[in-house]
Amino acid sequence: MENNYFEVISSEFLVKNDAAFRFGSINDGGYYVNPKKVLEADILFSGGISSNVEFEYDIFQFNKDIKLIMVDPTVSQIGLLSKALLRIFFFKNEKLRYLINTLTFVLMLQSGRGWHIKKWLSSKTGILQCMYEKNVSFENKKSLLKLDIEGGEYDMLDEIIENIHLFNCMVFEFHDLDVKHTLLYDFLKKCSTHFDMIHLEVNHCGGFSKYGQPKLLEFTLERKI
Repeated sequence: MENNYFEVISSEFLVKNDAAFRFGSINDGGYYVNPKKVLEADILFSGGISSNVEFEYDIFQFNKDIKLIMVDPTVSQIGLLSKALLRIFFFKNEKLRYLINTLTFVLMLQSGRGWHIKKWLSSKTGILQCMYEKNVSFENKKSLLKLDIEGGEYDMLDEIIENIHLFNCMVFEFHDLDVKHTLLYDFLKKCSTHFDMIHLEVNHCGGFSKYGQPKLLEFTLERKI
């Protein structure tokens, strides 16, 4: 499968859904989700935000009742503001975008339905542990999961499978697929009983293997009806 894993994954798991809509950035940082699933969700658990919270803010605005848990140790209000001001001072590109992201991040935190946890997600610091830390329960809730943690997603797969009943929709960015494509395939196989892949996209920023296969994929899994 090393020389055709993208084609295998696409043919075996992808089920096109015309209702999917892109939330977040046009480029990196945006994901396709069925708006109905967003409106049904009680919680968005977002692992990895960096300096781009456009996906989180779109969800936050679209569903006025959803609670947001954002997990990323590299982010702070002061840090985001500093990046924005430095870009303005040195006339760098996207300075307005950085400033808007800073303001929206602060807005979500001050809304009463958004929380930020400064931790690395890992097998030791899992999704459920972060939820319990903020006294937010998954029980009897419909949850939307987003993971974009720069390769750390592989540490979370066992926890996701063990608690797959908690999630209504999941969006991912998977890295290093030239060497880890079998891990992704096995994960999708386990999810396929309860979830359809409604969107699959190559992120060209990740580059390609010697066989021309993408190293970085973004995709959405939606619970079957």
